[in-house]
Amino acid sequence: MFSPVSTSNSSSIQVHEVGKYFQIYSNSGDRLKQLFSGKRRRYFHEFWAIRNVSFELCKGSSLGIVGRNGSGKSTLLQMICGMIRPSEGYIHTNGRIAALLELGSGFNPEFTGVENIFLNASLLGLSRRETELKLDDILGFADIGDFVNQPVKTYSSGMAVRLAFSVVAHVEADILIVDEALAVGDAYFTQKCMRFIQRHREDNCLLFVSHDASAVMSLCDNAMLLEDGTLKKIGTPKQVITEYMKSLHDENSSYIGIVPQSSVNILETVQPQQCESTEGLAAEQIVNVDKWSDYRSELVNSNLLTICRFEESVLTSESFGTGKAEIVNVCLLNDSTKLPLIVALGGEIITLRIEACAKSYIEKPIAGFILKNDKGLTLLGDNTLNAYPPIESVPLHVAGILIAEFRFTLPLLPVGTYSITASIAEGTQNDHSLLHWLNDAIVLRSECNNIAAGLAGVAMHHIKLTVNCET
Repeated sequence: MFSPVSTSNSSSIQVHEVGKYFQIYSNSGDRLKQLFSGKRRRYFHEFWAIRNVSFELCKGSSLGIVGRNGSGKSTLLQMICGMIRPSEGYIHTNGRIAALLELGSGFNPEFTGVENIFLNASLLGLSRRETELKLDDILGFADIGDFVNQPVKTYSSGMAVRLAFSVVAHVEADILIVDEALAVGDAYFTQKCMRFIQRHREDNCLLFVSHDASAVMSLCDNAMLLEDGTLKKIGTPKQVITEYMKSLHDENSSYIGIVPQSSVNILETVQPQQCESTEGLAAEQIVNVDKWSDYRSELVNSNLLTICRFEESVLTSESFGTGKAEIVNVCLLNDSTKLPLIVALGGEIITLRIEACAKSYIEKPIAGFILKNDKGLTLLGDNTLNAYPPIESVPLHVAGILIAEFRFTLPLLPVGTYSITASIAEGTQNDHSLLHWLNDAIVLRSECNNIAAGLAGVAMHHIKLTVNCET
């Protein structure tokens, strides 16, 4: 855990009353005058980027740092990494630090990817021999193909991040520092990085800077809010994010004027007919139409989701397990035709099908799935043991095929990338062994959004607003 002030020798990071100021000159002439005058006279004014910040972070803990641009987050991280010296206070770190700060930092644009791996690894404390032993794993994690032999100046921003993070992930650092560097990564790589960060934070130390509230709440045990270079709040991620959003709201509301109304205004959206006539429909059919259909579904801004289906030739997901079973197919099916979907709409009923082949005898097979956002935060998930009425457990013999289907309403998803992880296990809910876990079996891309707020939404059947104003 951490506290604002501590003298514990077991801490990975200790920051005590740290401050950093920069000399700001009105013009280049004043800078030259200062050079010759020394301390006799000042031709500059002090700008304090950080002032009186204290906290402690121990091994096995993670801390999120949030704040507006210019609040001092990057300056604080640079001091912790030893890139700049504090003007006051002290910083103590215990262990090897691996930092992913500015895009491509530590890279020479003229060097090839492989040459930069050795350069960056040496900066992080690895010998050439250690880097050679890890080179295949680093290249496999980065997965940028033959570009590793091309100059880094020819890389896209996403490729540079892949290479930089891959080195960081293999130096076995005690302290990992990440500063908004994953915003340019693609869906598969971002998920891979999030899984690495999740594993790293269990036994080591994580400092994570992001404007993404869901990522901070998912990855961090605690959080701190910086405002104008000072520590405004430190506490749980929920407390800090709430304070952060409140400060943003207070600032924005000062620019908004409210014009009073002198009459009664009724703003109402009316649900269009879902079919030309309900005559002849069974009562259950009518209920289902009203239950699952979003009244905005016919509009252009409906929640359209494109789907990348399971294809082994293009899938770069990670998988693991005992090997007693192998997931051979994962797909989303249309609820009516039972055909695989290429696109789907948030709010519609779909079926997720998982097919697996048994490599050994499985007495009590279980199938399940998880839907995650691009930061690795679980939005929903389920498994066959939760079926009601309960599904009778049937043994699966060698070469047998297991087919599990989950029929559910796809939630409305904000613009972004999402993935479905599938798994096969054996045993019970509380005592089971994992046979095959397949990350990123399906990737969904939400192209448009009609969600007001939240990580996910549900279909709205009607929205009504009535405003009564006194004359």
